[in-house]
Amino acid sequence: MAKFSLFREDEDEEEECFVSSPKRRKTSNNESPPSTSASNTHHNHDDDQEQAKSDEENETNLISKPRNSGAPISVILSDPDVLDCSICFEPLTIPVFQCDNGHIACSSCCNNLGNKCPSCCRKIGNNRCRAIEKVIESVKVPCCYVQNGCKETVSYCKKHEHEEKCRFAPCLCPFTNCLFWGTPRELSHHMCQKHADLVVGFCYNSTFTVAVGMDENFLVLQEEKDGILFILTHGSTVAIRCVTSNFSDDGFKYDIVLRRGCSSLKFQSFTHATIGQLSVPPSVDYLTVPGYFYERGGRLNLEICISSKDGRTN
Repeated sequence: MAKFSLFREDEDEEEECFVSSPKRRKTSNNESPPSTSASNTHHNHDDDQEQAKSDEENETNLISKPRNSGAPISVILSDPDVLDCSICFEPLTIPVFQCDNGHIACSSCCNNLGNKCPSCCRKIGNNRCRAIEKVIESVKVPCCYVQNGCKETVSYCKKHEHEEKCRFAPCLCPFTNCLFWGTPRELSHHMCQKHADLVVGFCYNSTFTVAVGMDENFLVLQEEKDGILFILTHGSTVAIRCVTSNFSDDGFKYDIVLRRGCSSLKFQSFTHATIGQLSVPPSVDYLTVPGYFYERGGRLNLEICISSKDGRTN
């Protein structure tokens, strides 16, 4: 079971105080009459002052301030998997469902299991667990790339969405058996040093031709002057992406032309930024290649032109 440690910062504004009645000093009915001596009178007066001071301190200690329910709190989870689905072990996302016995599951697992709870075989998928959903909505977590310099704190529900586009995410070398990872600039230098024979160099605004096979998933392109890397993914679909962490960038305009006999097919688009797993095919803005354009042996010839952003040639 997860343990929660709660911390709340003190509010600067004044809050209404609730005061508990202080304990009154009891006076015994059998108390002996006070002494008439001057010294005893002096000691009794000092005792009364000390008792009054003690009562005042007790009264102060009994004053309690209510907690401001609107103030943010910080929660530490000793079990980081407490917000994961117990079936697929993926982070819980809204909606979250629960069976009659309180077992919870994500919507994907409910569908995959035919709305049958794997813990007790009760029906699950109709009743949502609002308590867990509210926790998920309110939880803020740091980016997993905090050690790389990211200082973002994002909603738990949007954690993966942020990390996919985090500019501090490392770029993994796409070549098999190479374990290098680093920033886009470091990866560019790595390509020149370790994989120069596998990289195709080009110049902006100049058309160049490449031939790729059906068994090749990608091709690395590198601009000869600024060293920026581009990934040409191909197979049944073709697209070009730019290896950069600047996801707000408009991208580079590029043209791809396929030719076979008297037929030609032209595709024009803008590059999308990519980091992380570079060899993964894109999900948007790609060209589906008709089978006619593949030559014998599955080779595909592409004429490519990537334009510079200022429109000038090198």
